[in-house]
This record gives sequence, structure tokens and C-alpha cells, in this order.
Amino acid sequence: MKRATLGIVLAVVAGLWNVAGAVPPSTTALGRAYVSGGITDDERVEMQTQRDRYSLWVLTAARKSGAYLSNVRVVITDAHKAVVFDAPIDGPWLFVDLPLGRYTVQATYQSETQTRVTTIHPGDHHQAIFYFDTGDTTSVSSGASLP
Repeated sequence: MKRATLGIVLAVVAGLWNVAGAVPPSTTALGRAYVSGGITDDERVEMQTQRDRYSLWVLTAARKSGAYLSNVRVVITDAHKAVVFDAPIDGPWLFVDLPLGRYTVQATYQSETQTRVTTIHPGDHHQAIFYFDTGDTTSVSSGASLP
């Protein structure tokens, strides 16, 4: 009986671990939390549950089709030109917990670079959406929109 109960408890914990671990949070070099991903439907659902923890939401997509893009290099610098984030993202979404201040967000896909400037105020959630020319013209049903 105890062995069966332990087995059930371990199965439940393992199941919760898999759901919670779908999009594991990471930290920037300055210790700020971030998550990136959103390639699968499960990752997008998990990230939607986490989005309010982050002050900046970045989305990357193809300009013509709206298809989500991954492996886009994102560099975020603060008002003093210090880099606070610099990495290729694991999916079309990147959520970063930035402190109050003004930031430049630069996204590069293949040889195209785009820049957005944003200022984070108390309680803010800012979006930076980057559409890149990829040459594709097929429309996708998921569309490119942030949660």
C-alpha cells in the first residue's frame, strides 16, 4: 500500500515537473529573469501563464506569412549602453524582467537588424514585435500575436 501511494505521488510530481519545466526560466548576466520559447503549442500556453512576471515581451515573426521565427539574436541595452541581454532566442517569444528605465531592443534575423526603443515604468508590460522578410508567402493559422 505504501509503495503504491509513493508511486502515485512520484507520478504526480513528475507530471507537475514536466508542465512547469516546459519553458524553464533563465537569468541574464545581470541576474534578471527571462524565458524564451513558444515553438510548440504547449510552450506558448506555459509562457502565457508566466507573461505577467515580465516587463518586456518580444515577438519575432515572418513579415508576409506571420509564421513564428526562432533563433533570432536579441540584444537589449540600457540607457547607459550597457548590455542587459544578448542571445539568440529559443522560439518566437522572449519575456524579460527588466527594471525601470529606457532600453534599446535590437533583433537580428539572418542579415536583417531592427531596433525598438522602450521605457519601462512601474507595472508596465511592453511589447516589441519584429517582423522579418523571409521570402515565404504561405499564411499560417497560428498568426503572430502576443498573448
